[in-house]
Amino acid sequence: MGIGALNSQIYKRGYVTEEMEAIWTERALVARIFDVEATLARVQSDLGIVPADAARRIRETAKLSDDLIADVESGKVGNPLVAVLDALRSRVPEECRGWVHYGATTQDVLDTARALQIQRSTELMLAEVEQLIGQVSELSQQHASTLMVARTNGQHALPTTLGMRFARWLAELRRSRSRLIDMRGRTELIQFSGAAGTYASLGDDGPRVSRGLAKALGLVFEPIPWHAAADVMAEVASTVAIHGQTLAKIAEDLFDMQQTDTGEAHEAVDAHSSGSSTMPQKLNPFTTMKTSVGARLAAGMAATVLTQPPASYERDHRQSEVQRDLIPQIYVAVEGASAKLIDLLGRIHFETEALRHNLDHEGVLLMTEGIMMALAPRLGQEGAHDLLQTFAAAHRSTGVSLDDFIAARPDIAGRIEGIDIAGLSQPQAYIGLSERISRQVSGPER
Repeated sequence: MGIGALNSQIYKRGYVTEEMEAIWTERALVARIFDVEATLARVQSDLGIVPADAARRIRETAKLSDDLIADVESGKVGNPLVAVLDALRSRVPEECRGWVHYGATTQDVLDTARALQIQRSTELMLAEVEQLIGQVSELSQQHASTLMVARTNGQHALPTTLGMRFARWLAELRRSRSRLIDMRGRTELIQFSGAAGTYASLGDDGPRVSRGLAKALGLVFEPIPWHAAADVMAEVASTVAIHGQTLAKIAEDLFDMQQTDTGEAHEAVDAHSSGSSTMPQKLNPFTTMKTSVGARLAAGMAATVLTQPPASYERDHRQSEVQRDLIPQIYVAVEGASAKLIDLLGRIHFETEALRHNLDHEGVLLMTEGIMMALAPRLGQEGAHDLLQTFAAAHRSTGVSLDDFIAARPDIAGRIEGIDIAGLSQPQAYIGLSERISRQVSGPER
């Protein structure tokens, strides 16, 4: 039985999708190793290095089967590639066995197999980012003019629109998409340069094989070995974890909007996922909670990747073992958060009446910046600010209205005569460019 939120057969249902898990299973790893070994044999055959018949036999044999997987799992070595090679060699004719894994080294094949897994994982994640962008764009358009209160430091700040909040999410998702796309040319790399990265085993044929292997597998050719470098897996870990933080920001906003005292949103109740075992009335926002937790787990694991000591010299299994454990889990945690958020955005409901109620909660106090800006040309910025700050304290203490507060100061009243204080006190009069930005950002991308 697995241990932990991402591996337990019980707990992982709340965090892990079948699609991402399938990319990183042991069976999938064996399949990717076979992809590399079979493609290597074909490329070497095309270059006249390996006999055509041997390459054909290797390609025909390097395919998943339950028997072969059983042989790999029964291997008595800790290195997964050795177990795979033992199983593969035992199934090809004896005269072909010497051409299996020809000129290759274990870490080359494992790193290249992992690059294929990273490639598939990033593609799945990007497809989900596109889906999220579509959902949030639609919400931004739909609620471009839905009034609500903006909050800063947990306090009511100014009027805004719900569409503007979605526009913020949308801009962040697009930046996240850009980072994921941009990293692919630096993280989906071929690794095939031999035991010490010198191509000594194949000599001049080494770079030709490596380039051909990269092209055949759809990876990026990198002539310099990178398995001891710090940057490649660090970029994968940090970029995916940053995307997780984008998802967590959306989830945290939705978590807060569902608080009983806020009541601005709610997700449809599911007795098995959002209800309470003891309190029948509860609508727990578990989807947002799971999304945030997945992102937090990924951030912690990315921090471990980033802070582990650099590899020693040309190769260091201490580094690769940590990466082998954490990179799959970072992908699994963040993609699981992404899938949950996609599901939530399809069924969450936004309460426009509660949004308006909360907007009106502080009355004229919410509008003091707008009023200050109207008074500033006559009283000066500092004078208008101090006046309204004094009013805010008096209003909270005694409930005095702004009209009465100003009337009690005839020197001020005379200087601001003709300014429409009542009109400036209406929230819809001070949403700035919120509606326009909501529509522009959620429109067609340039």
